[in-house]
Amino acid sequence: MTEAETATGPAAPPALPLSASGSPEGLHLGDAIHFFLSAKRAGGRSARTVDDYRKKLELFQRWVAEQVGGEHAVDAPYTDVGADEVEAYVVYLRDARGMADSSRKNHLAVLKSFFETLRRRLKVGNPFEDLDEVRFHQRAPKRSYLTKREAEMLLSPIAQQVTLDTSAAGEADAEAGDPKAARKRAVARALAARDHAAFSMMVYAGLRIEETTALVLEDLSFSRGEEEARVARGKGNKERVVPMSPKLRKSLKRYLKVRDGLVPAGGAGGEAPPPHLFLNEKGGRVTENTLRRRLYKWVRQSGIKKAEIKPHDLRRTFGTWYLQDNPGQVRELAELMGHSDLSQVMKYALSDEKRARAGVGRL
Repeated sequence: MTEAETATGPAAPPALPLSASGSPEGLHLGDAIHFFLSAKRAGGRSARTVDDYRKKLELFQRWVAEQVGGEHAVDAPYTDVGADEVEAYVVYLRDARGMADSSRKNHLAVLKSFFETLRRRLKVGNPFEDLDEVRFHQRAPKRSYLTKREAEMLLSPIAQQVTLDTSAAGEADAEAGDPKAARKRAVARALAARDHAAFSMMVYAGLRIEETTALVLEDLSFSRGEEEARVARGKGNKERVVPMSPKLRKSLKRYLKVRDGLVPAGGAGGEAPPPHLFLNEKGGRVTENTLRRRLYKWVRQSGIKKAEIKPHDLRRTFGTWYLQDNPGQVRELAELMGHSDLSQVMKYALSDEKRARAGVGRL
């Protein structure tokens, strides 16, 4: 980002030359993609989201270029893309690249947004207006959240490790008289407490993993009756406040008691203590990849039979539990989870198979 962008906000999308008819003169897909990505940055999309758009659109660009100009072509005129090309591309993703329906659906959603943005902003044709609906095989949805029992199986052993290490640490280290052993034990205890608190932020507050790692100490408030966590760097740069449940509050306070065990003695060259809430074993901000690896490790040890639990499943757990206990409060849940589109949280209302079966049984 340039200094000018920093001072005035994200740069506006670049202007494209217009012909007398009002259409971009000689517009190529590469130019159109650049315009679209710039528009999304200016609209507040995260760098990760914009990069995902770029990868999908550049794949489409290369495919169209080869269809129009041959094997070594790298770009093609925008006017060469119609409904037939989009349909053929969807088939190409399935047959030549072996993409699952869910992945092809994501690619198609990006293309739809791309063409609609260009139609609205540049007044050019949108192939989707002439495209028949592309249907994908809809599999029965998999349960993507934890039950109360599964959450207990995941979190309880982590809490127990913190407690056991704390009670045994004094005697063992005093007997050994080994400062290195003491430091190693303190770090292991702090890492377990960190994991429990970080996972609890996702389960009991609905935070995304990137929001969890971005938290700083100042985002927490433990004032009586107003215990809450402020998510200042949420998706789309939206800020929100999430109340702390008793379980989350207990987990965070336990971690904060041992958090200093992750900060090297004496600091690094007299530097100020790190501001981020969740730290790694060297005292720096923990990364998303580290939390993912730790989650997979704890899941393997938990005995949970549900396979492939991901960090986002913990966030989905919060949404599902909330609607189970507060039926109909979709708007409130959307605010808590940082969604501006209510349809994004409706899936949580449909994900409880047990309740669905009970409802059918009452017919």
